[in-house]
Amino acid sequence: MHPGKIRLVLHRPQSADNVGAAARVMKNFGLSRLVVVAPAAWGGPPRTPGTGAATARDDVLARARRMARKASDLLDGAEIHDDLRAAIGPATWVCGTTSRAVEGRPWLEPRGLAAELVRRSAQGEVAVVFGEERRGLSDAELELCQAVCTIPTAAAYDSMNLAQAVAVISYEVARAAPPPGAAPAEAPPGRGGDAPARIETVEALWARAQAVLGAAGYLNPQNPEHILADFRRLLARADPTQREVELLLGALRSLERTLRLAPRGDGTA
Repeated sequence: MHPGKIRLVLHRPQSADNVGAAARVMKNFGLSRLVVVAPAAWGGPPRTPGTGAATARDDVLARARRMARKASDLLDGAEIHDDLRAAIGPATWVCGTTSRAVEGRPWLEPRGLAAELVRRSAQGEVAVVFGEERRGLSDAELELCQAVCTIPTAAAYDSMNLAQAVAVISYEVARAAPPPGAAPAEAPPGRGGDAPARIETVEALWARAQAVLGAAGYLNPQNPEHILADFRRLLARADPTQREVELLLGALRSLERTLRLAPRGDGTA
């Protein structure tokens, strides 16, 4: 296993206490890549040297450190992003956590998710996304994930505390890790030695696809994501390599140039 390649992403957490507690349980189980997609209160600059004024971010981090205890180094080294796409961009595989039933995505329990993280982290960065405390991840946010994970709970109360959910997943990852000296994880079937596609490249592909298919009149301009969501799921099932996605991206760029040069209906180019 490569713990440094497993990103645990907290998407717009509302509680600084939960962020600190999440950092603490991550360190308990040997994980260190904490990523926070932050609301505006987290996005401000840190305290200005030589002034007595603390920003909202300073206050949030101070509260988080009280809960993190001896895991404050994870908070100090945490990546903080304003956008989920940026937070998961370097990853090659992303799983979103949710208590809702989600169609069109591979569904995993925590133990199965941990096995995937251990296997895939041998080839590239991977990420698990935890939604904000009140609403969790939206459908649009889950569309950015290749799989979903639900932690089994009692039907009478299926919503877990954010830090507790992080603890469950972190424990399962530690449990799934091979013992020291064990053989490295095998590459996914059919991949060979090619690197898996990074999410940032896949997202560039979808941005280009929306532009090209929209220009060709294939997409409903009122709801272009309806068709693109089906294409996303198809590509996620294919589990493409970086080279394969770059080939598709190059093909779309070529088509885009052709569409720009094609005559319009009024006879102009």
